[in-house]
Amino acid sequence: MKLLGEWSMKLKKSRVFRKSEKSMFAQTRNRLTLFYSTILTLFLAVFVGIALLVFYFVITNEQEQTLRILSDREVDMAERALDGSRGAWKEQQRRMLAENQVFYYVIENDGDLKINKDNNEDLQDHYLSLVDEWVTDEVEVNRTTVEISENDPLYVDYQDTDMELLLLARPVKDEGERVAMLYMAIDNSFYSSIIKWIVLIFVGFALVFAVIGVVLSHWMSKRALEPVEFAYNLQREFVSNASHELRTPLSVILSAVEALSMEADKDNPFTAKVLGTLKHEVKRMSSLISELLALARSDSEQASVELKKEHFDIRPIAEQVVESFSKLGSEKQINLILAAPERVFVVGDRDKLAQLMYILMDNAIKYTPAGGQVEMALDKHSNKKLDEFVLSVSDTGIGILPEDQLKIFERFYRTDKVRSRKEGGFGLGLSIAKMIAAAHEGEIKVESEGGKGSIFSAKIPFSPKASSL
Repeated sequence: MKLLGEWSMKLKKSRVFRKSEKSMFAQTRNRLTLFYSTILTLFLAVFVGIALLVFYFVITNEQEQTLRILSDREVDMAERALDGSRGAWKEQQRRMLAENQVFYYVIENDGDLKINKDNNEDLQDHYLSLVDEWVTDEVEVNRTTVEISENDPLYVDYQDTDMELLLLARPVKDEGERVAMLYMAIDNSFYSSIIKWIVLIFVGFALVFAVIGVVLSHWMSKRALEPVEFAYNLQREFVSNASHELRTPLSVILSAVEALSMEADKDNPFTAKVLGTLKHEVKRMSSLISELLALARSDSEQASVELKKEHFDIRPIAEQVVESFSKLGSEKQINLILAAPERVFVVGDRDKLAQLMYILMDNAIKYTPAGGQVEMALDKHSNKKLDEFVLSVSDTGIGILPEDQLKIFERFYRTDKVRSRKEGGFGLGLSIAKMIAAAHEGEIKVESEGGKGSIFSAKIPFSPKASSL
């Protein structure tokens, strides 16, 4: 039963970490889907918008032209009537309204209504109110809507009237002088309803095609990432295998160099120098291989960063880490400080959190000049739902420029490549630190200013209930 339980736990962890590893490609696929679908949607929206505008302006222009042509005929007849007998409008008064024409009024300068033709005498007052005091020396066209008051008992039968009118006003002249105003209106409701239905249809089709675009975008992004994911898996497997295979020969080489150092002629400075250089480079190589192997394991499906969470006091580990750097601190004349309560109980992987502290301390000491100070601080914030372990390492070093702060957690990124090589850095430490924090569902961030030092803070959350496990 115990063996079955252990196997079940390993299977569960494997699934969790496999899901975490795949989330990187899932996030990339989602970003590509969002990008592709946004482009398609914008293109579709622009196309629909332009098509609707073109259709609207064509219909509107056609209606206005129809109204202008109709008014040209009517004003010509009015002016010819004036030539025969001033104010004689009988011929026009007998004319019937054209199709979809709502009214046709001619009002003299003194306000006398000479021509009174409309499709509904009950609404004449509403019609006249639309053109009241509308005087112009040019041809003007406006749009308006007939609105019937719901509280007016005289128009109970017309309260549901919904009419959009296209209005025209133009002067009637005699010998170049305006003697009257001609007002015409046509019912534009039919065309307005057509435009509204076309808008709804276009929008409906646009939404359908937008959904299809999202589905196609998701499929395209998945197809586009397949070769990338395949190459990534190959590279990850190669790094993992190569790092693992190189550890043994490097250990053998290091042991051989140390043995040669003990047997070498002490009086031969050249031999001592060569062996010292060789030993230094082998150690750097071993360090790089260890970091690469750690990153390869963090990416692996089968050997991801498996946390062995336990409840423990982390202060003694912090003291050991600070003590391990005491000799280096003395050599560089850097003051090392540990600020922490007597006991700081946390829940996490003991070895990984120790590695996190080691990386941050090592990074701080590397970039702090002689006479500086490096401080490691431990703290814990508690509430009813969640406890949080806070690890911060501050220094008085060279600082980090704002443009570099967003990239320092990337693999192999170094702000000062020459100085990093001199100090023995590979640009992998902070990547591993970020990976350890993320594996604990935490985060790590930096606050820094060029020439004034840096503060690296890692926050590791854990459930208070886990403390009793």
